[in-house]
Amino acid sequence: MGGASVSPVTPVSRNLPDGRFVHELAARIEQRIGAPPLSDQALTHLGSAHVEHFVAGDRGYAQLDGTSLEIAAEPDAYAPLLDAAEAAAPNGLQVWTHGLRSPLATVLAERGYERARVLHQLVLPTLDSLPPDPALADDIVVRPFVVNEDEDAWLAVNAAAFADHPEQGRWTIEDLVAREAEPWFDAAGFLLADRAGELLGYHWTKIHEDGRGEVYVLGIAPAAQGLGLGAGLLIRGLRHLKERGCPSVLLYADDSNQTALRLYERFGFERHDRDIQWRAPATRG
Repeated sequence: MGGASVSPVTPVSRNLPDGRFVHELAARIEQRIGAPPLSDQALTHLGSAHVEHFVAGDRGYAQLDGTSLEIAAEPDAYAPLLDAAEAAAPNGLQVWTHGLRSPLATVLAERGYERARVLHQLVLPTLDSLPPDPALADDIVVRPFVVNEDEDAWLAVNAAAFADHPEQGRWTIEDLVAREAEPWFDAAGFLLADRAGELLGYHWTKIHEDGRGEVYVLGIAPAAQGLGLGAGLLIRGLRHLKERGCPSVLLYADDSNQTALRLYERFGFERHDRDIQWRAPATRG
């Protein structure tokens, strides 16, 4: 019989993925589209039983955390992975696309998904012209994070600083310990602002394999607002990255956090790329 051939649909299993496979797949996709298809949070949960995993043979992987989905896949695996995730979370599924060149965005738009959130990637092209460290009150000490001592205090401040943030504000001790085990973790670049034993704020920096620095997370306790800690910790963290030889620095900031965006842009950060969270149509499922 004649006629056009039809590509078989890649079957999807719900098993723990092979971590090496996912990292290699994500690296290939990042090289192609210019942005990592999975967040750090998703990568640290590859072996977790607290999220749902979907594996499409050797073509793709998706991770569902509550109603939030991330996908690293070849385009032919998007549909089966989305079908599986939509069946698992029929109400309120939200899917992230990373970078403006992500082909997944077109697929989601065609399925009727709508933009729900925008996460901006900002870049500081050079660290050559950092201003002096902003002065802080005499009783505030900026010091490195101490592993096995500062975890509880940091989690409390992080939860308070990001109480309205659907991802960052939900971090648990397991999330923090998983980051401490990552090859890039460096307590010397995890700066805490401390006053008489009370944690007021922090700037956690990161250095990528290619040498770029990152403002990984910067948070200020609500009670410490107005003390100049945002700028003070930002510049001190950037100076640390400069001393480590980073040529440039990136960060991510939610479009809803205009205060943070203004702070970063005041110190020379430029909008470079963006991640988008897409919400499934209300009628789906």
